[in-house]
Amino acid sequence: MTDGSGRQSWVVLLHRAEESALTQAAAMTAAATSLGISVTLVWFDGALDALVSGDLEDSDGESSAAALLAGARETGLLRSLGCSASAVNRKLDLDAVRAAVDEIVGWPTAVSLIRAADKAFVW
Repeated sequence: MTDGSGRQSWVVLLHRAEESALTQAAAMTAAATSLGISVTLVWFDGALDALVSGDLEDSDGESSAAALLAGARETGLLRSLGCSASAVNRKLDLDAVRAAVDEIVGWPTAVSLIRAADKAFVW
């Protein structure tokens, strides 16, 4: 399936907070968007904590997760969503979550996105 524009779409569920895992996911996202693939990142659990806390910004360099995701964002093909349950269960500041993602969504939305995507990954 493709998104409404006719291009391929991927969904990546991010739950791990390890820097190396987030950097790998960000590299895959940057590569996919550079090839014209729409990517939706859904941030859960520890990964959402890392995003909201600014931990991604702590790594310097062009190959950091933050830099790779910024480059992917510039393509206009990246959407970033935060899991509502993770935000509530982890007692995150909802304003900080809203500032870090394009939208906060629940599992029904995540499942709908997975069903409609060409590929889905769990990281």
